[in-house]
Amino acid sequence: MGNVNDHITQVTHQNIENILCAEDDRRKQTQRPYRAIAKVTQACGTVGFLVLNAVLFIGWIVVNEFIVRFDPFPYTLLLFWVSLEAIFLSVFILISQNMAAAESERRHHLDLQMNLLSEREITALMRLALDISEKVGVPDEKTEEVRAFAHETDPSGVLNQIIRAEHRHRVVVAGESRR
Repeated sequence: MGNVNDHITQVTHQNIENILCAEDDRRKQTQRPYRAIAKVTQACGTVGFLVLNAVLFIGWIVVNEFIVRFDPFPYTLLLFWVSLEAIFLSVFILISQNMAAAESERRHHLDLQMNLLSEREITALMRLALDISEKVGVPDEKTEEVRAFAHETDPSGVLNQIIRAEHRHRVVVAGESRR
């Protein structure tokens, strides 16, 4: 029989593979322009792109000063191209950020759903443990904490508690900052 750690490693590996496959499937369903933008921003966010730009800009200036003066100082054409590059890169970055935010939201939702499912499973196990403890005669004082948690948690109730606590905290912080 295999080691428990080997089993956990195998299950973890399978979970990782399942998520990677699901992400690959989602990426394949992404529209082509968005995939292209993701590749462009990924390539532009490298040291190689920085070096390429530096070489091109310095080369442009050197060529204009010493070889052919097709864009004399103040390098109006160069400034035009640099501005155009900045505009497109900014838009590409914003689109990529939106895509990353959507992916993060999906992962957050998955995490929330898994936590809610786990909470229900644990509650069911606690109820089962209480039933067993009653049948074998475990004294009530030994199961008080389990009894306190052996009910389903209302996620919206917990969320409302968080919102009220955040509001109280902001009021306290605002009051302290006025002093």
